[in-house]
Amino acid sequence: MGLNFIDQLADIIVSPLGLAGIIIGLVVVYQAGRSRRLAWLLFTLCCFSASLGKFQSEFIKATPPLVFPLEQLRSVGRPLTIVLLALLLVLGLQKQYGWHRKLIAPPIKYLVLVQLVIFFKTLAYGSIGFAFLAFLTFGAVVLMFRFGPSRWLQDEHNFRLGVWSLAMVGVIFIVANIYQAVFNTYPIMFIHGRFSGTTANPQQAAALLGATIPCCMFFVESREQSLKVKLYWIIGLVLIMLGLFLTGSRTGVLMGLVSILFFYRRRGGIALRLGMSIAIILAVILPLISQDGLLLATDQTQITDRFTSINDSRSHVWLAMWNTFINNPFFGAPLRADRLGYGENSWLAAGANLGLLGFIPLVIFGLVCIKLTFSLNQLEKRKPAYSLQCDTVIAGLISLFVGSFFEAFLLGNLTFFLMSLLMYLSLGNYLIEVDYMQRKYLPRYRVFSMNRESNAFHN
Repeated sequence: MGLNFIDQLADIIVSPLGLAGIIIGLVVVYQAGRSRRLAWLLFTLCCFSASLGKFQSEFIKATPPLVFPLEQLRSVGRPLTIVLLALLLVLGLQKQYGWHRKLIAPPIKYLVLVQLVIFFKTLAYGSIGFAFLAFLTFGAVVLMFRFGPSRWLQDEHNFRLGVWSLAMVGVIFIVANIYQAVFNTYPIMFIHGRFSGTTANPQQAAALLGATIPCCMFFVESREQSLKVKLYWIIGLVLIMLGLFLTGSRTGVLMGLVSILFFYRRRGGIALRLGMSIAIILAVILPLISQDGLLLATDQTQITDRFTSINDSRSHVWLAMWNTFINNPFFGAPLRADRLGYGENSWLAAGANLGLLGFIPLVIFGLVCIKLTFSLNQLEKRKPAYSLQCDTVIAGLISLFVGSFFEAFLLGNLTFFLMSLLMYLSLGNYLIEVDYMQRKYLPRYRVFSMNRESNAFHN
């Protein structure tokens, strides 16, 4: 995240279009205070905006432009995300009532500690301005969750809307890129023939698609959805999986497979039927959109070769980060620029760049996340009625956890990966608190009710 986006933000705010957008945004915030679905939709738009980006490389100087209005949105992706984040904060600070009080999931606290280490190291050895900007941005995201989505989770309806908000990010992403593909596929497939869409690279596109799969499966399996609505979600799920394949990302595909495996870990028969259905649909769709061995104007062999290849593209990077960590165990390697740069592993990147000061809280974060998944698994055993909700959160968290071993996703401060991670943690924290409140207060209510009935009988 560069400092130049502040200038972009200022230019947008003072422009006629920006002023009109702010007025519209405030109207939306006012209406969202009355309509919870609109509030969750605003969160969806913030997540999608956070995913926008342009590919940057020393070999590719200019990124092919997208069609209107996608290019215009992508060019102001960071400032737009800041504006949406501010609107969500304004919405969240409005007075709200509810029983849900534990609004920050325990793992998030340790992620804040990691960002504090990043802040102090950048402040001491890098750009002071960037250090404050990055930490304030991360703090704004956490506060937005504290006063927004986490506090909105007060009942089953809002839980479903929270899942819906993440699923809709995947749907909007797919729709936006289908719209682009109608005009020209090259701008979304130019990186070695791999699908990057409106994100900065195929890895980020794969992370987005992989993170939304559990939420789509939630609605496919939900008994409250009509057959027609389920069909729409199945189509969306198929398109998301097709997009995941086109990214050529082994990490993304692994995230998707892990999420499906853990989502259906107790329902093998259903998983088999769903897998066969998706396979049949893909078998029908692929020949229709593929001509002369090309899929979306891209040679399919370039993508399939990535999945069948056994070439190791990461071990040398991991070994280098490990050696850096061993040589600089306390505070990590010295900065070589005005900010930290990370390799392809969140955990080793934390060790190499932050030393034990950043690595230890990140490991504790991971352990507390694992503890949360075990708690959700136990909750599912005790209360089968919560199985679908628990399966969704467990699948989402483990999928993101797997992705963190292949990319430095956990060290970002304004990304879709971070927002989806905080959303899954908030959903899981809500389920645990619901179970706690029911076990603490429901037996007392039952005893009180029985005493009233007994007194009425004797009288």
